[in-house]
Amino acid sequence: MRRSTWIGGLSAATAIVGAGRPAWAAEPASTQVVPPEVLMRELLEGNRRFVAGTLRNGDGIVERRAALTGTQAPFAAIVSCADSRVPPELVFDQGLGDLFVTRVAGNFAPDDILGSLEYAVEHLHTRLIVVLGHEGCGAVKAVYEAIKTKTPLPPHLDAIERALRPPIEPIVAAGGTLDEAVSANVKAVVAHIAAAQPVIAPAVEHRTARVVGAEYHLGTGEVRILARGV
Repeated sequence: MRRSTWIGGLSAATAIVGAGRPAWAAEPASTQVVPPEVLMRELLEGNRRFVAGTLRNGDGIVERRAALTGTQAPFAAIVSCADSRVPPELVFDQGLGDLFVTRVAGNFAPDDILGSLEYAVEHLHTRLIVVLGHEGCGAVKAVYEAIKTKTPLPPHLDAIERALRPPIEPIVAAGGTLDEAVSANVKAVVAHIAAAQPVIAPAVEHRTARVVGAEYHLGTGEVRILARGV
């Protein structure tokens, strides 16, 4: 059965095959054509379970681990902050092998992360990339304060500052809030990834992949879409 079978709607797309998994997740991504919008809805359904405390993707993990020894077909790639309070697999209630996750403080995308995402799109046939920022991000706050006070960050942290400064600097100049800086950073990273050559930009152009920006709220656990993606 191909992923096109499930284009009809979310109810079909989230039909379950054991251990709370969508029916299409039982087949290799390369043989399926589930659109990125359906994949995003699957993530948001998982987030609703996380918010409600009704996680289900821990079931059958021993069998799932054995099934994945020779292959993987993650349906989404996540660019997440390294913050310990924002683990993507839990936040989206996804199981082993479902998500291809890269994490760095400030959820930006330097060349090594772009390379990882290209691998996911080109070789694992991942069709959805989500840039996941979060409320009160410490990395964004550090850069926001450094710009505001004109105080450079120390070595190594200054690499994060260089990456995050372009979207955050206009927010500071306009007297904007930290929350606005977090959102601006996510949107800038979405645009940066979507334009990445030679793999991701053509996939986005041909609608075989999509890049979406989202923000996680620490208090509620809810994920909110910031940029519907390109």
